[in-house]
Amino acid sequence: MNAYFTIVFLAIVLFFVMWGLGWFLERLSRRELRVTRDYGSRVWYILVGIGVALHESSHALGCLFTRTPIVEFKPINVSREGDYVVLGYVKYQRPDSAIKNAVINLAPVAVSLTLLTFFTLGITYLVPGSTGLGGAALNLLSDLIYLKSNPVLLGDPLYPLIQIGSFIYTFFYTFSQLTVLNPLFWIVAFLAMTIMFSNSPSDVDISNAKVGLKFIMIFNAIWLIIAFFFPAAGWLLFGLYELLAVMFALGVVFAGIGYGFFFLITGLTRLKTPFNLFPIIACLLTGGILWYLAIGTPAFQTVVSIFVFLTILLLMLQVKAFSAVNS
Repeated sequence: MNAYFTIVFLAIVLFFVMWGLGWFLERLSRRELRVTRDYGSRVWYILVGIGVALHESSHALGCLFTRTPIVEFKPINVSREGDYVVLGYVKYQRPDSAIKNAVINLAPVAVSLTLLTFFTLGITYLVPGSTGLGGAALNLLSDLIYLKSNPVLLGDPLYPLIQIGSFIYTFFYTFSQLTVLNPLFWIVAFLAMTIMFSNSPSDVDISNAKVGLKFIMIFNAIWLIIAFFFPAAGWLLFGLYELLAVMFALGVVFAGIGYGFFFLITGLTRLKTPFNLFPIIACLLTGGILWYLAIGTPAFQTVVSIFVFLTILLLMLQVKAFSAVNS
């Protein structure tokens, strides 16, 4: 075992974790978030439409990257074809290469995660008293790449996990410093959720990508063995698996934020209107009071405000007069 082997293993595993989390959230939304079933409604466009447009646009970018001719492109198009609802599509000339096909159909994972990463790291520069995480992310990436030249670090398989884990903690702490009073806090949470929707592979995506995925998985397995016995070979793929490990680790963090926002929205849809505004108002009031009285750190204020939101939401769901489920 060595540190480079850990990096390669982490990058491989987290890719499938991210893909699976996107798939599960999309299926969960159909079951739990009832408003997403009303395709083409105003609420649907707000919660899901952005993710659909990004998903199809990512496929289109995959076509451009692989130089695959696009026949027709509609990033969002709510229409019915028999028993199915078509929410957007990209029609292209199917490439002969299985790898190109895999790139096109896996593009939503890479594109959406990249956009969200750069957007969120950029937003952290607006946190009071913070210098932002963009530079820290680049330092982490450089550290992981060049650890192969340090025998001590290379011999410690836990080192990448500690460094990435420390960065993720810093990211969470910095993000929470925005506080619930900052619209950017909710914008990031919303984008994390809707971009996780866009990560979701359709049945067609999985079918089209499976041959190429086999080649990718075989290459990953071979490279994992090489990384175990000859970690210096990592210089040949300079920074590739290091970048993937950092990106997908951040992706799991975004997935956690997205899932959290999803469950908050789902809970609110279970309350009657206008009672579903009460948890939000209580959350913002709590954040405002804590900020005005300067109680605790901004991160502490965020945690307490979200706790108040959840507590009031759960209590109201138990009252028949407020619950839309029991009515």
